Amino acid sequence: MENIFEKAKEAFEKISDGVTDFIQMDKTEVINEFKNATKEKANAILEEVTNLGEHMSKSGFELIEINTSLGLPPTFSLTYHFLNDVSDEDRKNILEENKGKKIITIILKTLFRSSAYALSLKLGTFKLNEVSIQLGLLPEVGLKFKK
Repeated sequence: MENIFEKAKEAFEKISDGVTDFIQMDKTEVINEFKNATKEKANAILEEVTNLGEHMSKSGFELIEINTSLGLPPTFSLTYHFLNDVSDEDRKNILEENKGKKIITIILKTLFRSSAYALSLKLGTFKLNEVSIQLGLLPEVGLKFKK
């Protein structure tokens, strides 16, 4: 049992280091999108995120939960269920199809990076189940594993 906890601890450190590095690259863009977000802009972003349908399933994820905090500025927490891994070529195509959509591109890149880290880990019977992305002034990514 102790061995699983050690592996989980190592996995968490790898994931948090990698995802944190990745978030830092896009942090400025996320902050710029949300620092002066009005109710209308927040609604537009939310609508764009929820209308991804086919792109999400092609990316190997399904949006299963949305939490919003309509403060100043607004914050969105999106939870995606991991369906399956996709090839690098498919990832490039999906990103190309969404070129110019800043928030969508950030979400897709975050999902791809998170799944790549999670799939590289050896946690016994635990597999990536969900990725949670919080968009706002303080972006966050959380990974959930399940037996």
